[in-house]
Amino acid sequence: MDRILIVEDERIIAIDLQRRLEKFGYQVAGVASTAERAIELSAELNPDIILMDIMLSGETDGIDAALAIRERARIPVIFLTAYADERTLERAKAAEPYGYVLKPFKERELYTTIDMALHKSRLHRAVKQHERQLAAILNSVADGIIATDENDSIQFLNPVAEALTGWTDEQAHGMPIAEVFALSDSTSGLRVQLPSAHGGSRSENLYFEDVNIKNKQGARIQIEGTVSAIHDSSESGEGRTIAFRDVTDAKKMSDIIVYQASHDILTGLINRDEFFARLEGAARAGEGVFLYIDLDQFKVINDVCGHIAGDELLRQIGAVILESVEQHHIVGRLGGDEFGLIFSDLPAQQGVERAVALLAKLNRKFIWHQNSFTITASMGLVPIPPGGGDVYELLAAADDACYVAKEEGGNTVKVYETTDYTFLKRRGEMQWISRLTHALEQDRFVLFAQPIVAIDPANPDKTEILIRLREEDGSLVSPGDFIPAAERYNLMPVIDRWVLNAVIGKIRCGTLRPEPGGTICINISGASIKDEAFLDYVVSAFHESELDPGLFCFEVTETTAIESLSRAVGFMNRLRQLGVSFALDDFGNGFTSFAYLKNLPVDYLKIDGSFVRDVDTDPISLAMVEAIHRIGHVMGMKTIAEFVTSASVKQKLANIGVDYVQGYEIARPAPLVEIEVGAR
Repeated sequence: MDRILIVEDERIIAIDLQRRLEKFGYQVAGVASTAERAIELSAELNPDIILMDIMLSGETDGIDAALAIRERARIPVIFLTAYADERTLERAKAAEPYGYVLKPFKERELYTTIDMALHKSRLHRAVKQHERQLAAILNSVADGIIATDENDSIQFLNPVAEALTGWTDEQAHGMPIAEVFALSDSTSGLRVQLPSAHGGSRSENLYFEDVNIKNKQGARIQIEGTVSAIHDSSESGEGRTIAFRDVTDAKKMSDIIVYQASHDILTGLINRDEFFARLEGAARAGEGVFLYIDLDQFKVINDVCGHIAGDELLRQIGAVILESVEQHHIVGRLGGDEFGLIFSDLPAQQGVERAVALLAKLNRKFIWHQNSFTITASMGLVPIPPGGGDVYELLAAADDACYVAKEEGGNTVKVYETTDYTFLKRRGEMQWISRLTHALEQDRFVLFAQPIVAIDPANPDKTEILIRLREEDGSLVSPGDFIPAAERYNLMPVIDRWVLNAVIGKIRCGTLRPEPGGTICINISGASIKDEAFLDYVVSAFHESELDPGLFCFEVTETTAIESLSRAVGFMNRLRQLGVSFALDDFGNGFTSFAYLKNLPVDYLKIDGSFVRDVDTDPISLAMVEAIHRIGHVMGMKTIAEFVTSASVKQKLANIGVDYVQGYEIARPAPLVEIEVGAR
């Protein structure tokens, strides 16, 4: 029975996969939810195949895990993922997967992919075994071979030996081996003596490496090989055979690979992995300071002038940093426009002074063709604790300090202080990552709903879907507490997917029953609109569920739509073709609302609550609401007023002609199971 390892960080999906696989007759050898655990289990269980989710919790994703597993053992991997963007596909190719299945998938598709992958894996192993057998047979033929007699006179050179030494077999015959095959150490240049042909056991082979031969034409060639004694029946030495190969190019390539493995090709500085290793050493030593450097507005240069200009700027910045420090200080590029610097011998105050001086040097003009930019940087500085510190805590602290420096306007150095409220707040937001991930894994989000009521009773009502997080103790957390952290750390696409799946599930099971003509309104984040895979995910979800897309209205905030205008327009147009309607949420909150409105294919305008809540007492708010409503109707859009908190506000809105109202005066948000959707 074939044994399969499942790597999936969403517990429900992992359980469903296990059920399906066991139904197919496979044995699930284990389940891992992180890349690190997947690597451990692959070594421990040695499964026949691995089903690997790409997006995993933690710093390492499924592609990196697959690459690590591939280095240790060529266990076939099939990626199961909802992501199909070009960048993910290109990264996935490096792992040489045996399959790439997009979620959601059909059982037959999964079974067929696994069956074919196992078949290909068996063929691959058979081919590799055959290749090893052939390599063993042809090993000597591929090498240069020299045979001598008991006096070390050459008796035979094969064609490869002729090519490497520059001597033909005929020319070399009878010559002393030392004249044709003189060895020297590749580092020191000193002469290296070959072992004598006399003595030694019949089975003994002597290996040599890191040596050069000087051929007949005077060229030096780096070689490695073996020397084997030839014995007669009485174990007396009759000579020896020397098998050797040219490793000049291989050594050069190896040196390049070793260099590239520890250095950034663009700047010539040490790379992220090597820098982290040096930082670990500094942390163990417990002295010095760590400086995290992030260029301000680097993206602007890339966007305006292209990546070639961005690369040139990074080279210049790397050179400036390197020239500004002593040789024993450690400078590395951490990725993108981020650099790291370790002042291993300086106390905190001197480290700050050096950082400020470096900041001034980095403040310069960058000119590319007709464009001129002022370059500045944000720096986060962390003193390394005298007793030694954890490298990951140092990295997190430096990242926090650099982030705060950038938030304060950039072009400054921020020293990390554990008692500073700014750092405490940011660290608190980062802790939400784990809490939200666990909530997704344990399905602890809860759907709420709030009616959107039509002023004209002849029109069907709508229902907006809202979300809460249920803590492990049963208490509910409002979205205002966790959505900002989810947006900052790019968790919103996952949450949006959860909401869409949950709503579809409740419609199909009858918990959520829109009235005829009614609409279910779902908020879509800016991150999901920017995520190229999310659009395909939505289309696939509608197709798989066989629900009418016309049941759904997606709400997009005005800010999101304007910030990603072209992406938002494409997103809306594609789904509107299927029947989905769109509402522009919080309209009126921006400075350029009306200028962009005509470019957005939306069906509803949700007037920002800051104008609605006091429309019965504030003439300016009243005028704003009237203007938004009139323009919306001129453009064929219906209007929705949110934050309706009193009967007088509702009456004012009815007098204006607003189409729908929503707020505490109408109904408070309530758990979905407590609401008869569409009921007044």
